[in-house]
Amino acid sequence: MKELKVIESNLYDYNLLLASEDSYNEDAKQFVSFLKVNSLPISLDSLKEYSLYLDTEKNGIRYSANTYNKRIQGAKERIKQIFHNSIYFNDKIACYKFDEVLKTIKLKKVNSSAVNRDLILSSEEVQTLITGSTDKTASIFIEFLYTTGLRISESLNILLTDIKKVNNKYTIRILGKGKKERIIYVTIPLIENIIQIEKGNIYLFEHSGKQYNRISISRRITMQGKILLNKNISAHTLRHSFATNMLKKTNNLKGVSKYLGHSSISTTANLYIHSELSFDDLFK
Repeated sequence: MKELKVIESNLYDYNLLLASEDSYNEDAKQFVSFLKVNSLPISLDSLKEYSLYLDTEKNGIRYSANTYNKRIQGAKERIKQIFHNSIYFNDKIACYKFDEVLKTIKLKKVNSSAVNRDLILSSEEVQTLITGSTDKTASIFIEFLYTTGLRISESLNILLTDIKKVNNKYTIRILGKGKKERIIYVTIPLIENIIQIEKGNIYLFEHSGKQYNRISISRRITMQGKILLNKNISAHTLRHSFATNMLKKTNNLKGVSKYLGHSSISTTANLYIHSELSFDDLFK
């Protein structure tokens, strides 16, 4: 089928697939990495292989339906981008057949958007990550992300001018999704320790005068989770853990939602309020 040949590796090499890196997201990059590691061509058959890989249990952990769907969508979007830049994009029959084949890679049904309880870290596990890590940069990010509940991108964008000392705490102005502004609180020892370690001139977190790379920091946190907890965690796991533990501690859904910068209370509720009872709920 000629409409499928446009995405084979003899026409589109990895350099083209990786071109304009800023124009596609981390999920698409994960797909590209899978192709390279397994020496697979850029094709729909390879996309099927990728879907099987995502649906296979690894180290006792299986990707949630949400994560699986997000990764597959990212891969599909990158393949579509290549097809749309091909000479066949103006061929209506080729486009139709291409879309039909792409639809054969189906997304999973999501029964609930709630964060998997098994992936929520306890305060003891977080402390193990902080004190046990030999990667001091990862350690300070783990402590900061868990203490604040911030997204990794929000943390990296904090300017020193956003930080104000008020009585016995620091306040930090955060510009979140949709340029939505909010204020968070951080203890004096934590902020002053970060400032002393990072020695930033513009940002709270700086490396050689530049912002840290979001992907690099996320990978370093993931590595510490595997080494110290034997868990597949991410930077966002720390935000989920903060939110879950804070809801349990305060029972203040509206307050936690506002603090996290969610657009609505329902978003927070759907993510962090579980409809089922666990063994711990009943017997501990």
